[in-house]
Amino acid sequence: MKVLIGDTVVLKQQAGNPIGIVTRRNGNTLTVRLPWQDNTLERVSRSDVEPLAVGMADARKRQAKFSNSLSLAGQSSLADLVKAFGYATDVKMQRSSLGNVVRQLERAGLDVKPTTGSWDRYAPFVLGLKNALLDPSEIEEDEADEEEAPEPGLPSSFALPQPFWPSALGLSQEREVAFLRALTAAEPILALLYLPDSRSAADWLQATWEGLMGWAYRSAQRFIRTPSGGEPPSAAVVRGPPTLLHGYLRPSVLASEGSRLQDAPRTLNLVALRRDADAPVDQQRLLSTWPGPVFEFDATAISSEGTPVSRLLLMVGGKPEKATDAIVAELSPLKLVLWSREACAHGSAQAMNSWGETLKRAPFSRFKGGNESATALSLKARLAQWVGLRSPDAELEFEHRREEVLDEDGTTQEVTRTDLHVEELGSFEVETLLGSGPMEAFYHRKIFSRRKAGESFSLVVPSEALLWAGPFLADIAHHLGEDGAVLVPVAGTAFAKLEPRPLTESASEVKDPEEARRESTIEPVERDVDRLPGLADVAGYTAVKQRIQRDIIWPERRGTLLRNVSRASGILFFGPPGCGKSLLARAIAGELEQEVRLLSPSDLRGPYVGWGNLMIREQFDWVVEQEKRMLVLDELDAVARSRRNGQMHSDEKADVNELLVQLDRAGRLRRIIVGTTNFLGALDEAVIRSGRFGRYVPVPPPDLDEAIEIVSYYLKRLGRGGQPVFVPSFAELHDILGPLFLGNRRSQRFFSGSDLEAAVTEAYLRCAQRDTPMDTLDPDEAPVRLTREELASALEGGPRSVSAHSIRRFLKETQRHCGAALAEILAQRFDAKE
Repeated sequence: MKVLIGDTVVLKQQAGNPIGIVTRRNGNTLTVRLPWQDNTLERVSRSDVEPLAVGMADARKRQAKFSNSLSLAGQSSLADLVKAFGYATDVKMQRSSLGNVVRQLERAGLDVKPTTGSWDRYAPFVLGLKNALLDPSEIEEDEADEEEAPEPGLPSSFALPQPFWPSALGLSQEREVAFLRALTAAEPILALLYLPDSRSAADWLQATWEGLMGWAYRSAQRFIRTPSGGEPPSAAVVRGPPTLLHGYLRPSVLASEGSRLQDAPRTLNLVALRRDADAPVDQQRLLSTWPGPVFEFDATAISSEGTPVSRLLLMVGGKPEKATDAIVAELSPLKLVLWSREACAHGSAQAMNSWGETLKRAPFSRFKGGNESATALSLKARLAQWVGLRSPDAELEFEHRREEVLDEDGTTQEVTRTDLHVEELGSFEVETLLGSGPMEAFYHRKIFSRRKAGESFSLVVPSEALLWAGPFLADIAHHLGEDGAVLVPVAGTAFAKLEPRPLTESASEVKDPEEARRESTIEPVERDVDRLPGLADVAGYTAVKQRIQRDIIWPERRGTLLRNVSRASGILFFGPPGCGKSLLARAIAGELEQEVRLLSPSDLRGPYVGWGNLMIREQFDWVVEQEKRMLVLDELDAVARSRRNGQMHSDEKADVNELLVQLDRAGRLRRIIVGTTNFLGALDEAVIRSGRFGRYVPVPPPDLDEAIEIVSYYLKRLGRGGQPVFVPSFAELHDILGPLFLGNRRSQRFFSGSDLEAAVTEAYLRCAQRDTPMDTLDPDEAPVRLTREELASALEGGPRSVSAHSIRRFLKETQRHCGAALAEILAQRFDAKE
């Protein structure tokens, strides 16, 4: 029985015959981990160990007792069996450990059957003999298992998985060839991965994407042609969070020591983000100014759990025969990335271990060509070994030269060097794809110029080239036809043949990255969160919207007319909490079609002294850099509170001073700065003076008509997902809210807009739970009837966030900053008289 990595072996030459788990294999030398000796590592010879599964098979065949602590006939549990193989058996016993043990026993000719029919850790088990059990002593050590390596002979065939791995991870198929070309170019690449909401997919997706992208990019960068004798270009891979995007256009002084996007040549930047939550406001500007190609992987709809990726990694690791649905479904793509990288390195070293036997069997005068790398020599050694096994009597001619061309004097010139020529098998060209680019030159110089008509021609490439050149290699196989092949090394001493597949017509017409860069083919689905709201999208607040139209929108749209009129650019929304001040501020940006940044106090404050000044300056640098930009400073009182406060720190006072300077700077350039606050009286007087925040917009709680409009808006929104929802009519809403508002006036506690939204949500949840039982097959299709009674109950029992104290303060601030007439009109909303 062949010993594989992960197998449990018995050390025959040591006292007590301890067990070890194989962690590495190098020829006839094994590295084993001794689980009962503090997991120490020890190197032993293959001849000094015996697979534990073989010992169990021998005992079961002789019907002998295996040990005093483990019964093979139903007296011991599966946990005891796993423990005997050196794996942990506590409550968290991994399913993979049991699976590894079962596979070892099956390879030794045993069937593992739990007597209870369940694979529970406490279930007793019985080992049964397979019908065709071979005597382990009759299995030669060097005999390759059929599953592990195909027999030497004609190469087996495999096809690249469809879709190819970039498309399987969310890249548009129209961009796939451009992406593969960009991997072999010198331009900096920016790659964005939009993560799905599914936690199960996101767990493996980001790490697998980063691992594949980095591996493929570094391999592809070595394809760039370098001057003779020069060093291959070094490629850099930058991985980071979405904050790298935020800081690229104007790198933060505070983050100068941290990781940043790299736009130097031969760099790959990988950023994973959620489209709605993490994408920066100015992402489109970043994409338009990035000096290289940008590729967006939209993984939000991935449902294949990485099946095409796993298949390709098994091919790269030398196991194309394992790329079946049954096997792939049980494998983690992330673990396969790590395994396949190690398998590639192990396969390369394995060929050189047998080089002496190849020289002894088939001596030849020349082997190494000029400037050949260790990878090329390893491939040639492996190829010689395989050809020798296929045709033991064949003569190997390395560095074969044909005399085919006559010069002007009639002298024959030596042309077309071939790495290996075998009379009966044809020519073999070994290409590591190092320094061979660009791809068009590789097609001509390395393949078709060296192919002789009527002779079999095989291109031999390392398996990791499938990652970034797979479609091109399949296209080469297509053009070589029946007399040619593209060979890739697989497990053991065999080679596999890549099935031909031509590049599609549209793909072959894709331009170079220089011409195709910065063009995203992902069609974003327009959603409410993808665009800024306008005033028409804000339900209720009729008087407030009219004031905004008159005092803000009209003057801004007529900037030429009012060019010589002095006016403050700052706009201040104030009022009780939960009444829509931030939403109305964003609606201004939507009406004026401006870029907007919604800043919270944490965006303008830092943990260390002096950071607040820098962060405030950076945000205002952004807004003054270009026209059609505005800032919304939410909860302004947390950043610009009065400096007369005796307990205020000097650094906080410095932040207010910096804010004053920047407000003046933005005002001179006529940029719009919007502030929102619940406590207008807490602001520093210098901040709210005329010339800085000179326009005030009071935002009161909604009156009855506005509340009906707001509730109606939230009810209509419930049916946007396609599920049928039946809601009360407009007249019924008036009958529900009318008495409630009369009661609110008497108690002097009032609804805010957020209170109304919370009541609608509560009523909907109650009705949805009632109308869609737990056993409903398709809950998305079941209609929900939100009744008048449930809505009235939710509103009656819901919160009323605006207190009488808040109203008195609001009216006082309105009178001070907006005039007594407006304050009197607003006061009528809260009058207790019917």
